[in-house]
Amino acid sequence: MQNVLDDGLLAPLRTATAPWLVLDVQQRLHACNPAARQLLGSEVNINMVLPVVTPDAWQGAPLPADMLPCLLESRLFGLLPGPQVNALTAYRLVPLQDWHEQEQKRRQREHYLQILSDLAASGEKDRLHRLDGALAAGAAALGMEVAFVAQRKGTQLEIIACHAGEGLSRGKSLPLDLTYCERTLQNGQLLCLPDVLETTLADSACYREFRFRAYIGVPLLVQGRIFGTLAFFAASPRTPFSSADTEFVQHLARWTAVVVERKQSADEAMQTQQAMEEQLGWLRLAGQVARLGHWSYTPQDGQVSLSQEACRLLDVEPSPLLPLVEVERRMLVPDRQHWRDALQHSMLHRTPLALEVRLRHGEHGYGWLALRAQVVERDGEPLLFGVLMDVTEAKESQQLIQYQASHDALTGCINRTLLFDRLGQEIRRAERLHQRFAVMFVDLDRFKQVNDRYGHAAGDKVLQTVADRLMALLRRSDTVARVGGDEFVLLIPQVSDDQALAMLARKVEMAIDRPVRDEGALYRVSASIGVALYPDDGDEPELLLRTADRKMYSDKSVVARH
Repeated sequence: MQNVLDDGLLAPLRTATAPWLVLDVQQRLHACNPAARQLLGSEVNINMVLPVVTPDAWQGAPLPADMLPCLLESRLFGLLPGPQVNALTAYRLVPLQDWHEQEQKRRQREHYLQILSDLAASGEKDRLHRLDGALAAGAAALGMEVAFVAQRKGTQLEIIACHAGEGLSRGKSLPLDLTYCERTLQNGQLLCLPDVLETTLADSACYREFRFRAYIGVPLLVQGRIFGTLAFFAASPRTPFSSADTEFVQHLARWTAVVVERKQSADEAMQTQQAMEEQLGWLRLAGQVARLGHWSYTPQDGQVSLSQEACRLLDVEPSPLLPLVEVERRMLVPDRQHWRDALQHSMLHRTPLALEVRLRHGEHGYGWLALRAQVVERDGEPLLFGVLMDVTEAKESQQLIQYQASHDALTGCINRTLLFDRLGQEIRRAERLHQRFAVMFVDLDRFKQVNDRYGHAAGDKVLQTVADRLMALLRRSDTVARVGGDEFVLLIPQVSDDQALAMLARKVEMAIDRPVRDEGALYRVSASIGVALYPDDGDEPELLLRTADRKMYSDKSVVARH
């Protein structure tokens, strides 16, 4: 097995600066280069089985299609498959912990904001049912088991809405000193208790009576006065509440206070308007905190109503109403028809709308905007109401992960995985158009002497300079890939003139022969080149690369060896 490794996988990986490791089909570690060893740490040993999670079992944030997640000592890595020999596969190791944590936080915040948006757009007429639904949604999102809305009446709390509380129901009264809510109402502010047993309330009557270990509650303000409380409980301790958790509970409390106020009001029409203003107030605040705007579209007059944050995200002047065409003008042309089709389908079939579009930023830039909405009834007519938020950072993070998975981190060239994909595409294109193309294998001579004599920093400088020179030398339709420590592959489409190809090979040699300057030092390397032609030398990516590699080694017989 070691000979297979030495001949097939380890040799090109030893000089790789990126972290690589070799696994068998049981995910058993057979080898890893120093960069991977440094990243994984001392607890990883040869022959141990890495805890790889299959794509079907993965419950975390979305990963690139060919990446396998690996959870090792609470650290998250991504494994990108590379070359294979027999039952062994080389994988590139990509640390994902920071990205995963940020993605989880973003998804949590987006989930909370979606719940708030759904509540604001709810068509439920029964206010008590609306409160019950809000408590159920809030408890599920927070991972709590019991929730209630209660009104303070002297030394008692009267439950007016409740979720999943055994022995607790609508209309039931509790002594105020038998609940954690007493502390909440005394302080007049939100109270978080991830584990009651770690606080002074460990011996409280509430814990002795109900055995609730976790609690989060906030006072309800109705018409400027403390009306009661919104509270969530759990029998088990939980992780500390995040800022997203507390913001969600506070926004939910504002919405709850609006519903309670509407319930108490005798003038339905007046209270409906007041509730709308309150809802818009906390939605505006939520939008400012999380860069979330809300909007509505009335198909009868083609007008769009936008919140202040929505106007800012769309880069339009604040206005009560705006023609739909003015909103569409901000979108990139390729996305407009996609948006119109989704809008028409939502209005026609009364289905939720969910899509992402690009908006112009300046003359050449653009950002991403996510739109979510659903159809509701207003005065017997359909109205599309929803939210929009800037998801540019999430999109850029996703694109960065995809770029890192397909490109060499040192030189910026594409890696072996993407090269094979482009070779496959070029073979199909050339076969369809009856054209030829070339694969040029370039190996740097005397590169090892530069590394050994001047260090890896000098070697990295040489590799970066060579990559820059190759990319500057070729056409935009050509491809430069780094496939090994000092090996590059050039993909040259539409080759019809062998003499021009020979001239290009000579230019590549001359470009690499030029010394590399680095703060006064000069490093010299040269190149051995092998060229394979499609279809003369093969019609498969692997065959073309092997042929070019073999011809390159023949070229080494007449040049200096490194």
